[in-house]
Amino acid sequence: MPDEFLLREGAREVIRRGKFPSRRPDRTATGPGVGPVCTVSGRRVTSDEVGYVMEFAYGADGFERYDVHLDCFAAWDLERTNIEGQCRRTLEPETKRI
Repeated sequence: MPDEFLLREGAREVIRRGKFPSRRPDRTATGPGVGPVCTVSGRRVTSDEVGYVMEFAYGADGFERYDVHLDCFAAWDLERTNIEGQCRRTLEPETKRI
């Protein structure tokens, strides 16, 4: 598994490109991998690894599913949280010091 820096860089990139949502998932499940390709790393989540399945609701049409490794989930969650924090700081009014 790549180191944390590379995982976080990969997570930022898939969020930036719109290939992975940056909001909290509507449903999650975890367990042994069953072979899907990880959205963050691009590698398969094998049966000897812990995999996360995240589903995001999109209107009445159902859910969009994303499979990731445990470490990739952690990197994505950190980057997602950083992006939310940056957006909040941008939207908050500035206070001036006297």
